[in-house]
Amino acid sequence: MKTTVLAFLLFCCLGATPKRPVCSPVFTPFNEWLHRYDAERFIIVEGYFLPTTEKGHASKFEVIRSSDASIKINEDYEVYEYGPFGSSCEMYEMGANIDKELTGKNKPRLLIAYKGRSINGKLVCPIFWDAGVNASDNKIVTKEYNYDSSQYILYECPVSLEEVWNQVSKGSVVTAAWKEQANTKQ
Repeated sequence: MKTTVLAFLLFCCLGATPKRPVCSPVFTPFNEWLHRYDAERFIIVEGYFLPTTEKGHASKFEVIRSSDASIKINEDYEVYEYGPFGSSCEMYEMGANIDKELTGKNKPRLLIAYKGRSINGKLVCPIFWDAGVNASDNKIVTKEYNYDSSQYILYECPVSLEEVWNQVSKGSVVTAAWKEQANTKQ
């Protein structure tokens, strides 16, 4: 009896039981996405999410400016995020569910989308960035959760939104350190 129990415990402890991979996508801060911007792989678009009555979430984005001619100005695009999802970390696109607080013409957003996936009336953004960042008042502000402090921290791009667009159109990127704007408790 002792041998059977001991064998069972060894069987379980040594990993003989099947294990499922756990999917933990890595969060990449928005400033890093902007710093690694590559016009061959990414598109930057500015616009706003259209309000919707379905489930209180929006997923259509009205483009007002684009870094790529394939994304048309004043057209609506469905927004998706692309990344590893599920217990097997499979890479696929999932429709965005944008909170109502981020919708409306008076709440401009800046999105980075994958060029090769943003076709047929959709914008496909990196995982965690389907809502983009605040692009109001000619600046870029992002709110990111800091797991060490358990707080949301607001970061502001050190150059104006117009200057970011100028840099993107020239093929260069802004690499200055972003300013910490404020801390907010969750």
